[in-house]
Amino acid sequence: MKRWIDVDPLDWFYRDMLDMTRLGLDAPSEHSFIEGLAYDTFEPGHERMIKRYITFDGQQEFAIPGYQVHIDNPVFVLIDGVQVQPEKVENEKITMPHPLSGGLGVVCIAYGRPAYQKDGCVQGPYVGTDESAISLPSAALSMAADYQSQAKYQPETVTVLGTKLKRLPVQILTEEVPSEAIKKAFGFRQDVFAIHQGIVYLPFNYNGFTAIVGYNYRDAGRVQFKQETVIASTAHARYHDRFFPDVRIKRAQFLVLLQQMRVDIYNRYTDHGLESSAYPQRTIKDRSTFSGQWYEQNVMDLMSEQFLDGSCVFPLYENNMLEPEKCITRAEAVVFLNRFIEWALEKFR
Repeated sequence: MKRWIDVDPLDWFYRDMLDMTRLGLDAPSEHSFIEGLAYDTFEPGHERMIKRYITFDGQQEFAIPGYQVHIDNPVFVLIDGVQVQPEKVENEKITMPHPLSGGLGVVCIAYGRPAYQKDGCVQGPYVGTDESAISLPSAALSMAADYQSQAKYQPETVTVLGTKLKRLPVQILTEEVPSEAIKKAFGFRQDVFAIHQGIVYLPFNYNGFTAIVGYNYRDAGRVQFKQETVIASTAHARYHDRFFPDVRIKRAQFLVLLQQMRVDIYNRYTDHGLESSAYPQRTIKDRSTFSGQWYEQNVMDLMSEQFLDGSCVFPLYENNMLEPEKCITRAEAVVFLNRFIEWALEKFR
């Protein structure tokens, strides 16, 4: 299941977000119902950075040169692959809650502060690098010249920060550039790796991370298995590890889309289709503000839908208002979608 940097268990939309992320679009659930937004541009002075340390006995502070504290640029600390909450995060420095013993591997990851572009109330991250320049993080293995890829040998392995990735077989045609074919096969998956001609490729979200790679190579006529530590990196990654819950779209447009889905379900699974008067129209305090608008009837029909117990499926906003001309955040959209699925399963199962 995907994990989002900017979604916290204490967020009001977390339960619905979790349900929707677990819902797969395909049989192996490799693609979830909801996706994040791609981005590759950061605010100046808030770029993504990764710092690695081997501790000395009693060490408690770690310098992160260039890091500036910001709510959209969190720092994650992993000690021997286990995430640990720092006691204090300051500009260019973090402090751990207790002194550490020597010889531990510490990784500090500042995920960066994405840059936004704005169009009215709609504001979101953007990609500023041409697709042709984007490449997966990669690293050449020390025995690349003698690399053996046959499946009959010991299985290849890649572990990043204690997480084992899955080997993704990629068929590369003669006329294809291997790195481009692998990038296309990966997409924005976060759980796979590939090795081609002695070069290991990792997902975008592991750009700059240390990886332990196990692979086969031929030495003096014999195939041997080797494990080594590499740093897979690229100068131009395109990230997909944030959901951006506060990014907005127009509420009315989104609600009309849900209504179209609702009509389609009624038409598919009932003999008579959808009757717009199936339920009394719901009392919405600001109904008069959008009376006569192109979306009024669709929105009112949708918002009047009920569960079997008589409660309304979709929530209103503060003071029983809807304000459809305002924008809806991606988090709010996920809540509406999850309630829609719960209603459909209850009514048509």
